[in-house]
Amino acid sequence: MAGPLRTPTPVALEPPHANLFERLWAWLDRRLPNLTRRHRNEPLPIKLNRHRIYIVPSGFGLFFAVMMMAILAGALNYNNNGALLFGLLPVSLALISMLQTFRNLDQLSLVQVHADPVFAGEPVHLEWHLRAEDKRARFGISLLHERERRHVDIGEGATAIVSFSLPTTQRGWFKPEPIRVSTVWPFGLFHAWSYLHSDVRVLIYPRPETPPVPLPSAPDQNRRGGGDSGDDELRALRDYVPGDPMRSIAWKASARTGDLLVRQMEVPRARETQFDFDRIAGLGLEAKLSRLTRWVIEAEHADLHFSLKLPGQLIGPASGHAHRQRCLNLLATHALPGA
Repeated sequence: MAGPLRTPTPVALEPPHANLFERLWAWLDRRLPNLTRRHRNEPLPIKLNRHRIYIVPSGFGLFFAVMMMAILAGALNYNNNGALLFGLLPVSLALISMLQTFRNLDQLSLVQVHADPVFAGEPVHLEWHLRAEDKRARFGISLLHERERRHVDIGEGATAIVSFSLPTTQRGWFKPEPIRVSTVWPFGLFHAWSYLHSDVRVLIYPRPETPPVPLPSAPDQNRRGGGDSGDDELRALRDYVPGDPMRSIAWKASARTGDLLVRQMEVPRARETQFDFDRIAGLGLEAKLSRLTRWVIEAEHADLHFSLKLPGQLIGPASGHAHRQRCLNLLATHALPGA
């Protein structure tokens, strides 16, 4: 007696077009890198070439093509040599225009992207440095970054700086979106474009707490560095900064120089202040970092000798602008993935 039929176990077969698709994608990745690497960041400098520039007829160019086809069709139909010459001459100019539109982007390089760190909530100002690598001027270059558009002309072998202002919302590393560079020069018949997606990052500091909370163990705010007059010593004079206490202004020295000067007092090292993350109670991570950011700014403004303590990290004690930058960098990258 025959046993029950057994259904054969299905075997996963690779689609016959899988290898063809992989080969096609590899060819596109090699020949058209800007198409397949749309979201891949590249190190600077980035130079545009024939593999990265795309060009298509514009709306006006399509209308022009239809009009020329109608003229040429009428000229051939009536065997009118004058009309035929009238139609072929603009066509030849259009072909030359296509080459000029492409060459307007060819050999254009993004050599630098400059931006200073800012606090969360403040706009970050990006400066894109574009340079013409050959001895040809560029006209009508359009740059689109998110929703902001700029237009620039670049001289022969010159470098143009294009600025963008972008909003920020949170601390950490800010990665600009790819910038789209395009042109329709000289006649607007063709539209050429490419993308520049650099690996540049800008550090965004935590938003300082508002209103500010007094510094822990804060010294007398009427003196630069705090303490009584018997312990502090005059270290130097510096230019007045809005917000400096009036009692710290050196009026006699200011009268002699004509510039408003402020006394900087030497603080004894025994009066070091420590800003400890773990000693701030009742706040979340971002709120604690926001308060520490405010304290770091106030301490540097008051010329305090301070240290910053985060879980597993300690900076200082020290003072000055360089110490302030180290502390702000640590606060900006604290507890971030990959930091």
